[in-house]
Amino acid sequence: MKIFNLKSNLISNFFKRNILIKDITRFIEYIKNLRNFVNIKKKIIEKFKQFYEKKFKINYLIFFISIIFFYYLIYLSFPGILHNKSDQNYFTNLLKKQYDLEFALTPEINYSILPKPHFQINNAKIFNKKKDFQKEVAEIKRIKIYIYQNNFFKKKNLKIKSVELIQTNFFFDKFDIPFFKSFFRKGFSERPITIKRANLFYQDINKGTITFLNLNKVDINHNDKINQDILISEGDIYNIPFNISWKQDKNKLEQTTNLKFKKIKLQMSNVIKMDNKGEKNKLQVYLNRSRYVINYDLRDNIIEFISNNSFIGNDKLTFSGKIFSDPFNFNIKSSLDNLKLTKLFANSIFLREIFSNDFILNENFNGKINFEVKKLEKNPLFNKLNLNANFVGKTLDLSFSNLINDKIANLNLEKGTLYEDNNDLIFRGNFNFTINDLKKFNNKFVIPKKNRINLKKINFEIIINLTNSDLKILKIINDNYKENEFEQIDELIYEFNSGGIKISNWIEFKNFTNKIISTYSG
Repeated sequence: MKIFNLKSNLISNFFKRNILIKDITRFIEYIKNLRNFVNIKKKIIEKFKQFYEKKFKINYLIFFISIIFFYYLIYLSFPGILHNKSDQNYFTNLLKKQYDLEFALTPEINYSILPKPHFQINNAKIFNKKKDFQKEVAEIKRIKIYIYQNNFFKKKNLKIKSVELIQTNFFFDKFDIPFFKSFFRKGFSERPITIKRANLFYQDINKGTITFLNLNKVDINHNDKINQDILISEGDIYNIPFNISWKQDKNKLEQTTNLKFKKIKLQMSNVIKMDNKGEKNKLQVYLNRSRYVINYDLRDNIIEFISNNSFIGNDKLTFSGKIFSDPFNFNIKSSLDNLKLTKLFANSIFLREIFSNDFILNENFNGKINFEVKKLEKNPLFNKLNLNANFVGKTLDLSFSNLINDKIANLNLEKGTLYEDNNDLIFRGNFNFTINDLKKFNNKFVIPKKNRINLKKINFEIIINLTNSDLKILKIINDNYKENEFEQIDELIYEFNSGGIKISNWIEFKNFTNKIISTYSG
């Protein structure tokens, strides 16, 4: 019995001990959970605290920024508040000091802080100041003078940041050329100038006004790091768009101008190097596969130039001449070693552009060009070309040009003109075909013996619409024509003009020539 009681007590104690352990364990878990709850509560309170502190800081920051921005706007408005009519002279002197240009400003001065602080002045002018008088060289619809923001409280301390000229017309004649040359050579200001929508007008000796250039935008500035003056512009000349850049390197004493006409695939590069001996001028022109290298000198109103290192394709070209500025005129002589006649008309787009957009055919483009080709390649009849081009107003006179073959025949253009008519480019020419050796001529054109006559000369007149490539024959007369032959020749001409006869190659041309000779031979 004692043993049983002992065992019973042991078991009972064991269970009691386990229950106690469980209770202790539960209590400890409760304490842990309570601590975690307290920690979570603290974290929540801390988060709420941080949130409200952050919100307060943000609101405070917004408020602070608003105050600063408000005072900044007031600060920016100070130049407008201090502005009065006396600013006309103040800005005139300020522009003179900064850009060394004689501006004439009106009292129409307004101030704005957008898009950035600037003064706007309407209807201003620029003068070329001389000893006896001042000559107007520019009319400006609006000037915007942008200013630095470092000190707006004192009007007299305002400094120009940049200047913008809007809708400007430049007027100049030969007496103003030194003025513009001086402006470029002495260097640009560190304060940039931007010109938007400008026109250049040149006045000749008779006070006639010529529209020279239309410029969309011009940027003028000085790069102090590399000591360069830079001008970049885009616009059009006689409706042909272009891009131009001009740089003056003061360290190298060198000026470089690059001009590009994308529409007609023309690029030009001009370099002027200055030294103790004077200036060395070099112009390079690139047109498709052709390159023209020109060395030239400037003196008074004359440009003298020469080139012996130019090429049309692979064929060497030499030329020289003079260009006169007052009045504008030129006289050029050139010589080419080899040429295919088809190359003259290969780039029809280029020809139409330069002749149909008042680029060449205008009343102010005057001069003479003599162009000699020493050898015509792959031409079945002629081996030399002498082209005389005389630009007179809106007409190109090609009279006295000729295609030559001393052994067989010459084709002489007694009178020929190129002109515009109702937006069409027209050529009209009166030719004489002079036979030097009748026997060789008959053999060349395979004239049947029965049709061979004592022929020395054939006169004919044609008109060509180069815009649509339409050719018409107006007349054909030989040197010993008879009255009864007119009707037959007229029928032949009518057949050609109506499209019944086509001439697209040498064989068709020989056949047509045979028809003409057979008509005259009866």
